[in-house]
Amino acid sequence: MLVFIHTLISLFSTPADTLLVGSYTQQGNPGIAFMDTKTKQVLESLDVPQASYQYMTPDKQYLFSVSEQVNNAGAVHSFKKNKQGKWEFVNQQLTEGDAPCHINFRKKSQTLYTANYMGGSVSVFQTKEGEISAMSQKLEYFGKGIYPQQSESHAHMVVLSAKEDQLHVSDLGADKIYHYAIRPDGLLETKYSITQFPAGTGPRHFVFSADEKFVYIVGELSGTVDVYAVQNGEWKAIQRETIDFSKGTEPKASADIHISPNGQWLLASNRITQNSLVVFRIGESGRLNFTREIMVGKVPRNFQFDRSGKKIFVACKDENRIQQFSFNPETGEMADLKADIEVKSPVALLDIGL
Repeated sequence: MLVFIHTLISLFSTPADTLLVGSYTQQGNPGIAFMDTKTKQVLESLDVPQASYQYMTPDKQYLFSVSEQVNNAGAVHSFKKNKQGKWEFVNQQLTEGDAPCHINFRKKSQTLYTANYMGGSVSVFQTKEGEISAMSQKLEYFGKGIYPQQSESHAHMVVLSAKEDQLHVSDLGADKIYHYAIRPDGLLETKYSITQFPAGTGPRHFVFSADEKFVYIVGELSGTVDVYAVQNGEWKAIQRETIDFSKGTEPKASADIHISPNGQWLLASNRITQNSLVVFRIGESGRLNFTREIMVGKVPRNFQFDRSGKKIFVACKDENRIQQFSFNPETGEMADLKADIEVKSPVALLDIGL
């Protein structure tokens, strides 16, 4: 009986595994939902139109979200946690660039960066205790590529170096990634270097190895992952692997990319032309070895590992659900847990473990 009671206490005292879900809001949903992945219930929700990407500070006290709107309505929203543990709206600022789709935060200077897809620009904001000041800096790009989707520049992701001394920006429209030095106050130096990709790549999301010796880039339009070795700040191409195996010569629609918590596996997603996750083992040389492809729900725009590295959440936007997969960190094997979480138009996920 004592063992049974102890088990019950443990069960009910265990904190919920909380997943922050950002979503598109055409279906009338609020934009941000905190989901208990065990009960699949909403714990809290926040109103942010077209909440396509979020950043939570490491101390879990402040939350920032882009609002991927157009017609000069693109914005970044700020929230802070109150004494009751609930999220309160602080303020918002316009990005002055349409369709902001990614956000990052520099802890050293409390600076926010947004990648504005339709604006073809990056916006920089200073913050203080979660409050966002008016935009401090805006950098615009004016490029194009070979496909209709590349008629102009499209900034898609902003990634900070581990030391927070560099910011890297992907331009899907111009097949480039820009590299900026960051000033102590968080603003970007106006001079920058460029990594040029093969025509029609459409660099979208990218991720560094833990030691930053390698970087892995999803080519949305080429349906590939490129591997670059990083030496003295220079990116050198060493490998290109196909991830979208769909037939036809039209541009692909690959999306997201992540490295497993143990650093041994790289996963990337395809959508629209082919809805799948592709799994690679990462070799000691940084090169990728194809392992398997797993079919998933429609339009997996984003996916995330949980903190243990033994579960993967896949946001299937066009099916209004988040799939949960088990993941074996030793073999790279995945299995659908058949435990879908219903959410309208999910497009961004964060495992926050509260």
